[in-house]
Amino acid sequence: MKEEVARKVREWLVEEGIYKDRITDENADYHFIAEVPPDSRQYIDVLFPKNRYDMVVVASGIKLADEHYRSLMSMSSERRNELLWEMRFTLLFLPTGFQILPNVNDPQLFQFTRELYFDGLNKNIFMDAVKQVHRCKLYVIWKMQKISGEKGGHDLPMYR
Repeated sequence: MKEEVARKVREWLVEEGIYKDRITDENADYHFIAEVPPDSRQYIDVLFPKNRYDMVVVASGIKLADEHYRSLMSMSSERRNELLWEMRFTLLFLPTGFQILPNVNDPQLFQFTRELYFDGLNKNIFMDAVKQVHRCKLYVIWKMQKISGEKGGHDLPMYR
């Protein structure tokens, strides 16, 4: 069943013009890379974990650019704490899971995951998960641009 679902998911990625590659991963039976939106250098991983027979994981992360990290860390601890609580509360109520690494006191990387089970999987649900993970990344990018006083774009280094 996993092979059949992986084939279907790859087809959906190709149909949407976002499929980039399949990579070898010792922890996954299948690991695809998608570029969302196309030609953006914004990457999302689609994994079929070896230890799960019924799940696909849509995942991505964003590493803060040096200037954004400096802007965040130069805030007063009270303001930075307030901002990070706001971000956590906002992300908490989304269907996408998240982690702040290495920890909330030193926020260098934001990781996002969305787990989908085979028994309810269709293209609409899968693509919604891909879009949700992408929107979570945009949320972090735009928050960091706002605190840095930037006016446009969303060009932060990508973490995959």
